[in-house]
Amino acid sequence: MRRLVLAVMLAGCVSAPRPLDVDGMVKAKGLVIARQDLEVRALDEPRDIQVHLALAKLADQTKRPSQAIAALETVLRIGGPLGTRWHAEDRARFARLLAARGRIRLDRGAASALEDLTRAKSYGAAIDATELDRARAAVALAKLRHVDAKERAAGQRMLAQLSGSSIADPTWLGAKSQPVPRDRGEWGMWLWERGAKRAAFEALRDWQRTTSVKGGPLHDAYLRALSWWTPYDLPPPAGTDIAGPERCRFAGACRASDVLDDPAASAALLAAPMSSRDDDAAAWLSLSLGPALRGEAGWGEAAAIRIDLPTLSPGSLPPYARSAGARLAGKRESGVPDSELASLTPQQRLVVAAGRALDGGSSAQVRVALGSLAGSPEGIALLRILDPAPPVPLVDPFAVALTAHLRARRLDAIPLSALLDAYSRNPSRADILAADVVAEAPDDAVAQAALGAMFDVLEDPARARAAWQGAVDASPEPAFLAGLAESMARANDPDAAMIQATAAAAAHGDPAVIWVSVSRALDALGKHVHALEAARSAIDLAGPETIGPALDAAISASRALGRDAQVLALTERRRQVPTPVRVDRGTDDPTDAVAALAANKRTPGVLNIARMWVASRWNPRDVSIRAELLDSIAPDDPRRATLVTELVALAADPDVSLARAALAALR
Repeated sequence: MRRLVLAVMLAGCVSAPRPLDVDGMVKAKGLVIARQDLEVRALDEPRDIQVHLALAKLADQTKRPSQAIAALETVLRIGGPLGTRWHAEDRARFARLLAARGRIRLDRGAASALEDLTRAKSYGAAIDATELDRARAAVALAKLRHVDAKERAAGQRMLAQLSGSSIADPTWLGAKSQPVPRDRGEWGMWLWERGAKRAAFEALRDWQRTTSVKGGPLHDAYLRALSWWTPYDLPPPAGTDIAGPERCRFAGACRASDVLDDPAASAALLAAPMSSRDDDAAAWLSLSLGPALRGEAGWGEAAAIRIDLPTLSPGSLPPYARSAGARLAGKRESGVPDSELASLTPQQRLVVAAGRALDGGSSAQVRVALGSLAGSPEGIALLRILDPAPPVPLVDPFAVALTAHLRARRLDAIPLSALLDAYSRNPSRADILAADVVAEAPDDAVAQAALGAMFDVLEDPARARAAWQGAVDASPEPAFLAGLAESMARANDPDAAMIQATAAAAAHGDPAVIWVSVSRALDALGKHVHALEAARSAIDLAGPETIGPALDAAISASRALGRDAQVLALTERRRQVPTPVRVDRGTDDPTDAVAALAANKRTPGVLNIARMWVASRWNPRDVSIRAELLDSIAPDDPRRATLVTELVALAADPDVSLARAALAALR
């Protein structure tokens, strides 16, 4: 009898409380007031399970899935002596909402999808085995991007276990402990394409050590990864087989004139460390034109890395390069006449056409020089310098640009116009709306990240930090970790920023990228010691793409600290890096945006505005000169619409710092 009584008592303890009459509350007060009443009661009575279950039901009915999940998570935390005190309906609701959120996270490759889907299945949701395998693969890739060797090894084991599954990529066979060399190499290429650079290098190094194959795509991939791993000022290890187009990534391995007809080798050479100066100026003029037309640097700026432009004698150049070389050096020289164009190679005709554009030639003259190249990406870009695309009429350029900025980062799932309007009236109104945005989001992590990015652009570091923290708490993805680290820096909390940057860099796959961004943010706020520490970490971990920005960040912080000897030493190291340095070179180069800006600041006026306009055409991704032009030209100047359209496009640039600068110029 005692046992029966005890069992009845225990059953009463774990049974779910009688549900509140949600429908009656809604009927009496309306949806919004009923929900608000429940929210207040949940705050006043945080352990009242009835309230949380009612709030979850009402939130689910009113399409506020994240709020419903949060309420049900609270019920789980409160628990009971023998389990969760909820009804079958509540359990099914939780399973359904978790499954939906997990699938959203799975679609973007978030490692947190696995936990959501696993939990959803445990609560009764129908989760396909394929979905769970895909989620495990996402976890494995996240581990393979990690800086910790044990994490990478765990990720490799996970992929090896999945290599026989229905979702497996054929290259995953290379994750096994003793694969054939080719499988290991192809797996390394797969890792590199997905940003797991350290793991990719290790896999490709294993391939190289166990194969007798010479040349080919795998060898090219190995050399590319090796150049990333090798300190930029050191040669490759002794005995390395330097062959194929990627050999040109190493100092002294190639000459410019030897790779003009090989796009892969040309791209590799442009990234190679500086060695002795290559005296083939015409070849370097040709090679540096491509990056200039893609907006990676001004043409003169890019050419000056390899050519001593101030001492260049245009007469020493072959005829096709004389006009262009002369103008970049601040001089004048005749170009190739139309009658001699037929004897030139396509690359040489592109240089001739660019020289005509530099020298003030018309679109028709440039088009004749281009010939069949007029329809190529390079030809189109060159013609755009002379005839910019027609501007797009925009009512609110900043809002359009911010939308594009968020969309490019897959963070556009928020009602941006309403949020901006609320923020402009009173930031507290935006807080209320932002809370609703998060509650209504099927995945609160993305909503929080979008809000963090928005508040970053609005230069509200406190709100940005809170939102990014919410995103990380919900789903600690590398992009969210990076956003939080930078927001902490901008919120003037350098110690927290450095701690968070360590976690973000560890998870990123290419840690120097994170350290450069954090260093820049700290330096801008005057936290130069912390900025220098971050820059040093970036230098230690940098590959060819990040060593230039890493050194630039260190130089800026060192200069601010008055460490002149350190600035000189870092500057000397910077000279060996092939990425352009943004300095006024003091020549009459139409492509020199820095010199044009400086001239306008010294002597504002129509002539220098015209000079800036020309320089802006040759530097399609230069935000600073566009911002200065907007400040300098008249409100009714027809060029304003073109500049605004270009800045809106730049707001979606993959370079986040450049995109944020474009948004600041439009604000």
